[in-house]
Amino acid sequence: MPSAVLSQAPPSTRPASYHPPSNTSSNVSQLPSAVTSPVQWVTKNDRDASSNRLSPASQVVAPAATHWVTKNGGSSPPIQFLPPSQTYQSSLASSKAELIIGIDLGPATSSVAFAYATNTEAREDIITEWPGAGHHTKPRIPSSIYYDTYSNVIGWGPDTADAIERTRYPRGVTTKVEWFHVYLQLEGGNPYLDAKSMPPLPAGKSAVEVVGDYLSRLREATLASLVKSLGPRIPNDASIVRYYFSHPPIWNEGAKTAFRRAIVHAGYVQDVNDPRVTLMSGPEASAHFCFKTGLLNLKQHDAVLIVDCGASFVDLVALELRSESPFRVQECTGSSGDACGSNAVNRNFSNILRGKIRKMGLPDGSKTAGKIYAKSIMEFENRIRTDFRNNGQKWAADVGIEAEFPEAGIEEGYMTFTNEEILASFEPVVERIFSLINNQIIAIQACNINLKYMLIGGTFGSSEYLFQQIKMHVPWNACTVVRPMDSEAAIVKGLVAAGITDRLTSFNSDILPKCSVFSQQSYYLSVAEFFIPGIHPERFRLQCPDQDRCAYGVRKVLSAGMQLQPDQKFSIQTSKMVKFDHVGSLVLVDKLWSADADLQLDPSGKIYMYEDDRGLDTVEWGIHYQHHFFDQGLQHSLIQCAAEIRTDFTDRNPDAEFRKFRNDQGIWYLIEYEIDIKFPQLEFEVFFKGQRVNNVSSKVRLQ
Repeated sequence: MPSAVLSQAPPSTRPASYHPPSNTSSNVSQLPSAVTSPVQWVTKNDRDASSNRLSPASQVVAPAATHWVTKNGGSSPPIQFLPPSQTYQSSLASSKAELIIGIDLGPATSSVAFAYATNTEAREDIITEWPGAGHHTKPRIPSSIYYDTYSNVIGWGPDTADAIERTRYPRGVTTKVEWFHVYLQLEGGNPYLDAKSMPPLPAGKSAVEVVGDYLSRLREATLASLVKSLGPRIPNDASIVRYYFSHPPIWNEGAKTAFRRAIVHAGYVQDVNDPRVTLMSGPEASAHFCFKTGLLNLKQHDAVLIVDCGASFVDLVALELRSESPFRVQECTGSSGDACGSNAVNRNFSNILRGKIRKMGLPDGSKTAGKIYAKSIMEFENRIRTDFRNNGQKWAADVGIEAEFPEAGIEEGYMTFTNEEILASFEPVVERIFSLINNQIIAIQACNINLKYMLIGGTFGSSEYLFQQIKMHVPWNACTVVRPMDSEAAIVKGLVAAGITDRLTSFNSDILPKCSVFSQQSYYLSVAEFFIPGIHPERFRLQCPDQDRCAYGVRKVLSAGMQLQPDQKFSIQTSKMVKFDHVGSLVLVDKLWSADADLQLDPSGKIYMYEDDRGLDTVEWGIHYQHHFFDQGLQHSLIQCAAEIRTDFTDRNPDAEFRKFRNDQGIWYLIEYEIDIKFPQLEFEVFFKGQRVNNVSSKVRLQ
């Protein structure tokens, strides 16, 4: 029977079938393929169950380092992810003016909006004047920063004169850093990402410091713009400034914590717990904006599916309206997405363009070929991609050469692209988006929630072809497909709208029912089930007095995507065999395994998980699998040990309390007990003969 070591992660950088994006530009950092990330554990004692420990069921991450932290009363202090909250001067009464600033830090581009709120008519304005942009106004600027060899910042966003020549080549030795979202996830310890596959950061710089450097320049430029816009109304009192930052919906708590540290590093506030900073997912911010503008006419318990089509990623999340006034939503399905944004369309077009250029027969390294490529890509990204309608139109790109190459479609200085060529750039990407939408609609229907709207947003969402294709694809009776007039600005304006709502309402969260959560993973507990001849492997047979048991079996505790109520508990019966002449403490170890999708069992309905002779976590199926992961439809599954539960029975009287029997291997004790697992916080209790066992500890992998 084949075995597969579980220490290698799947070729996916994000859960729910995210795949690495690329870009048409050769100097853009690529998202990595994933391999094993460092193992992080936190050890806790059963008596510390009331401590504020974060859990892998919520995908909370510790700092990215391999270490153990003791929580059982030893010499090491309890782990703390954030320092205790401090008391701040409250200036947030609705009777006082406030400056609300929304910052949408996107994977490719960022934007800033603000509102000087003095009454209910506060309006969101977007900052469009930036250093380095000259007289051009830009609602979004690049999410990138440049360093010299001494790790000094020499350029950022639109202000790159000291970092890049007019020819777009770097000045001297320059390090460009982008993909801030990925680096922050690495800082938080995301096991789906491989730090080795990412370009190294400047010497002496952490991800938090790099993102903080970018946010610091963004803060300075924002302040300069606000001085021009607000004039004497610019507040001198920092306590009346509120900041709302967007983040991807798939971020775990570790990435959010790293983001807060970057915000502190940038000088917005002095403490990660400062209540003037609010983090909000991009889709939720979009819903705020569209509800305020009247685009979404939702009633309580209606749902809206947000399809945020960005440059790099398309993120989807379904939100259920829990309160109309004030506007409050909660996720009703797990978020999903893939690297199928506009960059994927650019990539497909780039391949078509290269094929046409090869027909010209130019030598390698030809400047003419490079010029044609650059100009055509620019025309596609700035005009053709947005205006494409699939109406049979031909598209001409000014490539600026006098020679004609009819075989490549170049005549009179223009390269012509047919409707079919442009359509071929879109079709694979649009089909992938359709698949993501279908999966979300099925999940929403399974929850018996009324899906009323599908909201298309993001920079790629402004594509008329994409929008019309989605409208045609979604059945007319499923929901209403809508798009805000300014889809690119929906998130950043929604952040400010959320700030205005928070200011004008004194919201008591107790008026809402406690929000349920959705398990991001499936969980399996190792158990010794009764042995079934012909089904279980003979080498896993354990001889027992009543009926033989099977070692290394697992029982599903929880399915991925399952809705969980607060403090939901699952009880599992299990047992262990201990040799009569054992030496040392009588400590039983049980393992809880996790997978980011429900595991496909073998024909016998069984899988087996254990630690092999090398100390590596191992899984076995009854049929042959070539890889350490296997297809789960459109997903790949990463399997790992999520927790170890250690139950100390040393103070028990074995002869009086355990079942004693003899088999071919000698004399044994059979210990039968019950494990209670509380989700999502992953807290454990063990019961023996109906009585709670006090001496129980656990170590949980932070992921």
